Amino acid sequence: MGLEYIYAVWLLHEAKKEINADNIKKVLTSVGIEPNDAMVNAVLASLQGVDLDKIKEESLSVAPAQVAPQQVEQKKEEKQEKKEEEKKEEQALEGLSSLFGF
Repeated sequence: MGLEYIYAVWLLHEAKKEINADNIKKVLTSVGIEPNDAMVNAVLASLQGVDLDKIKEESLSVAPAQVAPQQVEQKKEEKQEKKEEEKKEEQALEGLSSLFGF
């Protein structure tokens, strides 16, 4: 199933417009996509009994938990890299100072 059809459904849902074949086709046509009637009907059939608000709520509650640990690890790595760079700079300066008797 093409994601563009799913995106059209989400756009309609967020705009609080009725999700039907005509509206899906209008959304797709507005961005230069020629809608396929079979795909539109398949999307509508797959949405029978689906609560889009519940799906959105569940997906939003999961996403932040996955992002946070990666950011923390990345910050730790950046701090370690900075410390290593500072040590190398200090060592380089010490080496230069010994050449000049400081």
